Amino acid sequence: MAAKSEKSMASCAPSFSWDAAKTPEVITKALNVISKNFPVEKGGKGTRLIFRQIKESGKCRVEKNSDGILIEYSRPNMAIRAVGSLLSGIDMKEEHCPFSMFGIMIDCSRNAVMTVEHMKKYLEKIALLGYNMVMLYTEDTYQIEDEPFFGYMRGAYTGEELRELDDFASQLGMEMIPCIQTLGHLEQILKWPAFWFQKDTGSVLLVDEKKTYELIEKMIVTWKNSVRSRRIHVGMDETHDIGRGRFYDFHGDERHFDIFNRHLGKVVKICRKHGLRPMIWGDMYFRMGNSKNEYYEKDTIIPEDVAKAIPKEAELVYWDYYHDNKDFYLDWIERHRKLGKEPLMGSGVWTWGKFWYDRHITEKRVKPCVEACRESRLKEVFFTMWGDDGGFCDFDSALAGLAYAAELSFTGEASIKVLNAKLKALFDGSSYEDIIMASEIEQAAPASFLWDDPLMLIFSAGVKFRDMEGKDKFFPNALKTCAGISRKLAKSKERGSSGDMTLVKALADAVASKLILADALISGYLRRDKKALAKNKPLIADYDRKLKKFAAAFRKMWLRNNKPFGLETMQIRFAGQEARLKELSIRLQEYLDGKVESIPEFEEIQRVKGDIRVSGYGSLSHGSSII
Repeated sequence: MAAKSEKSMASCAPSFSWDAAKTPEVITKALNVISKNFPVEKGGKGTRLIFRQIKESGKCRVEKNSDGILIEYSRPNMAIRAVGSLLSGIDMKEEHCPFSMFGIMIDCSRNAVMTVEHMKKYLEKIALLGYNMVMLYTEDTYQIEDEPFFGYMRGAYTGEELRELDDFASQLGMEMIPCIQTLGHLEQILKWPAFWFQKDTGSVLLVDEKKTYELIEKMIVTWKNSVRSRRIHVGMDETHDIGRGRFYDFHGDERHFDIFNRHLGKVVKICRKHGLRPMIWGDMYFRMGNSKNEYYEKDTIIPEDVAKAIPKEAELVYWDYYHDNKDFYLDWIERHRKLGKEPLMGSGVWTWGKFWYDRHITEKRVKPCVEACRESRLKEVFFTMWGDDGGFCDFDSALAGLAYAAELSFTGEASIKVLNAKLKALFDGSSYEDIIMASEIEQAAPASFLWDDPLMLIFSAGVKFRDMEGKDKFFPNALKTCAGISRKLAKSKERGSSGDMTLVKALADAVASKLILADALISGYLRRDKKALAKNKPLIADYDRKLKKFAAAFRKMWLRNNKPFGLETMQIRFAGQEARLKELSIRLQEYLDGKVESIPEFEEIQRVKGDIRVSGYGSLSHGSSII
């Protein structure tokens, strides 16, 4: 939404002012940014805001007096959050947040690379919620001088763009910490011949190779020259096949702990050379300590010599988006501490593999995580928003999840009334209740149904057979969910900027149509009922029409939020559905006309009759060689 409409939306909010001469510089800079879109005018006529920093750790108090409103705060982000609460008409008294670093991580590596302008809007909104740190997860989506294939055709940020974002974040009192990869998750560059010498496996860099460390130093220097922060996240998670490719050919078998630690030591040395403090995802030490290669395996044993060899400068991030038990988080925080490290906590606002923020999963995992972090007195917490399988989530919808996480962290509870007030005032009239109602779409597995090939019906058949066996009622429940969302959103007038409501309504309509079509195809063919199958022609046309409407809405959302790179992946997926729907119509008619005795794909699903527990486009869109 344009700044002009944001300003008009905010004009309904209470009006405030501040005296720049009497306000700390860091707060003044933030208010100068915020005042462009909200009624907080420097030297204006609104209620005067007075800021006073206090020494009480993690505290913020708001008190009305004869001079105006006094905001006492221990950290600048708490003062900015208090301004956000006042703009929302919330009668805030006192809050306590023990986290000195309270941030987010946005995945910019799974196709969706937010534009600079949209990222600025995002940062302003989360600053008003109390966040003071942002990581842009960039595997290869930043440009490196003299490395043209690094980030080629990926929408990579230029150094100028990164500096512009860092400047903007700094004005809001936020630290922008680089979040890159220096070992695994680099398949996007390793597919190019230009990086053959640095390649161990398809996704992992070759340890002990000189050219590997020359490239890593270029990565680190690029970010050093682009941001103010002297901290850097160098990744290194999920490197399951480290030492199993060309490294094995050159050096033979070696304990993975030793390969990993040796590589980390070399990366830390580069960071030290350039005055940077590195952190890594902490999972690999735990994975290598058990035969299952699992992060959360309780029988994991990390040898003492390995723990001692972890470079002292390397901080560990304990990432966990999966557990709904506070005691588990407490246990794993302590396990990280036993490695001689005070961990950072990386929780998750669920966006990956989803078109819309998933409220249910997020709330189940974030609440016990935040409670455990408070209880264990961790000081640094951030919330990840991943984009696995194409980055197709409307990340704006996740602002509701970030608002939820902030309320829990600052107040210990997340009031629907407060969240509605904040989203309405700060996010251009958004309705928190509408956003979480729209989140119900994820209970209908929309991505799995949309990616499901219309002829193979890999996902749909598995779900249908489960329903027929009486194990579930997924089809009727999913249809009810989609219909409810579509009906409610058709009546809702509150749109705002926390998610595209037109998009999610079009999604609900498309998924409902696909459900009806898949159900009719499977049921009709199982009975060999040609009369019933003949009625599928209008159902195919209906799904085709609603899919195209959704694809058009999706394109608008993508180009409003992101650079165009990555959109081609989604449009290929949508076009594939359309092509296969045409094939379905032809093959169905051939069967109805008696030109063929069967439809082989429909025969195949009867041969398995299983609950196909797979997800993602690559597993559901085709059954032959990978596209």
